[in-house]
Amino acid sequence: MQKDSPAYEESFQALKSSQLFGGLDGQELDTILGNCRYCTFAKSESIDNDEGVEYLNIIVRGSVKLAQINPQNGRSIALFVLHPGDIFDVFSLLDGEKHVMFPSALEPTAILRVDMPKAREWFRDFPELNVQMLPYLGRLMRELEAFSEAIVFDDTATRLAKLILKHTHPEKAEHKYFPVRLINRVSHEVLAEMIGSVRSVVTTQLNKMKEEGLILSRRGRFVVKELEMLKERYNL
Repeated sequence: MQKDSPAYEESFQALKSSQLFGGLDGQELDTILGNCRYCTFAKSESIDNDEGVEYLNIIVRGSVKLAQINPQNGRSIALFVLHPGDIFDVFSLLDGEKHVMFPSALEPTAILRVDMPKAREWFRDFPELNVQMLPYLGRLMRELEAFSEAIVFDDTATRLAKLILKHTHPEKAEHKYFPVRLINRVSHEVLAEMIGSVRSVVTTQLNKMKEEGLILSRRGRFVVKELEMLKERYNL
């Protein structure tokens, strides 16, 4: 990417604000951006990934769902939802081996792409990246641990309530209601992938929450109507 690219400033700010790249100085960020290609994807569009070994991807704008799919029955599960400043594929970056996964854009999304060998050079040439990589991996592992615990110990309704609360912003209450960001823009099928369930069950549970007055649909989106009641209802 050249400095005169219309996407340069947006990409620079995304890196500067990220946990992984935020400790680098301006010259180092310029070097990184000079190695990258800027790509955009529409909502729900699959992101070609070539088994993870060819490119490292850095999210600039939007959000990306990383899913695994059972080839026998077609069911899928979303292991991570990544945001600006996040990277994928971390596994292939670390060990150089193929890693089959299925990334797709949850909303209009822009990413930076760099050849994987060049990305590995960054971690050799920029010590601050190595310093930040362990905390970054630690955050991802904690998210995966929490997800695994929920799959094993929580029923579907509780997992759905946890997902809603995770994306609820109490500090941005609108007319006493609490907006739910990101997940109110995706289908019930995608919500099911994010909690390890199926669409019909998610639809049933959302309808129950509406009937109990816990959430409310407004102009095609839902908001949390009774935040404390939702927490108490599912012992959260």
